[in-house]
Amino acid sequence: MLWGLLHLGLGISMAVDGLSGGIPDDELAAESLMFFVCATVLGALAIAIAIAMNRVNSRLGYWLNLTVLGVIDVAFVVVLVVPRHVDPVGGLSGPVVWLLAAATATVALRREPVGP
Repeated sequence: MLWGLLHLGLGISMAVDGLSGGIPDDELAAESLMFFVCATVLGALAIAIAIAMNRVNSRLGYWLNLTVLGVIDVAFVVVLVVPRHVDPVGGLSGPVVWLLAAATATVALRREPVGP
């Protein structure tokens, strides 16, 4: 849920900022705006899965958030953080939240799996 809130908030604020001057004219601005729209949608998806599935310890919810968000965070780190296109401290906040969530969800799932 925290990963989703972080990305939903960041995505919305940056998308609104990106649209403040209208639809972007250049390719880089348009791609940046698309990135923030995707971050917003993935954040909302993570929140929905957390509320509907992870809350009841669903195996499917566990694997959905673990794999989808994990792939997104690994790609983000490799493509944007390692080459220093984004600040490493801020850029690693999402992956750190994902790692903590993955660890706690794994412990919870190993104790009492409830859903499919």
